[in-house]
Amino acid sequence: MNILLTGGAGYIGSHVVLALLDSGHSVHIIDDLSTGHENLIPDKAKFTRCNIQDVKKITKIISNNKFDAVMHFAGLIQVEESVNFPNKYFLNNTEYAIKLFDTCITNGLNNIIFSSTAAAYGFGKDNIINEETNLNPQNPYAESKIKTEEYLINNKNN
Repeated sequence: MNILLTGGAGYIGSHVVLALLDSGHSVHIIDDLSTGHENLIPDKAKFTRCNIQDVKKITKIISNNKFDAVMHFAGLIQVEESVNFPNKYFLNNTEYAIKLFDTCITNGLNNIIFSSTAAAYGFGKDNIINEETNLNPQNPYAESKIKTEEYLINNKNN
């Protein structure tokens, strides 16, 4: 498989890249390196430095490659910062992600894997959380991820 992966220079994204490469897949990483580290990008992966809202650059990447899926790991993750600057998180984690997904879909890349967060479930009485657990976000970071999930759920047939 040929995968377009956002946030491949971050902690989780870089580990997913390594697992994909070890499994024989091809990976093209896009990352703006605002929070990621270029030294985490393996030589075997293709890399383009850009933000997920860069429609022109991402359109060109998609049109020049035949991707089987996009895996989205890019995003801001600092809970305290999200409390202090919630609009920054809704812009980056929700609006820019939606722009990325719309760009992918417009260009025929319809298989989307979105990395959300367990923070969407907040703090509960039980330590057991599954997808049936009620959402209970405690901060704008978690809320921004939920809004992105909701967009994908509500637009999955478009």
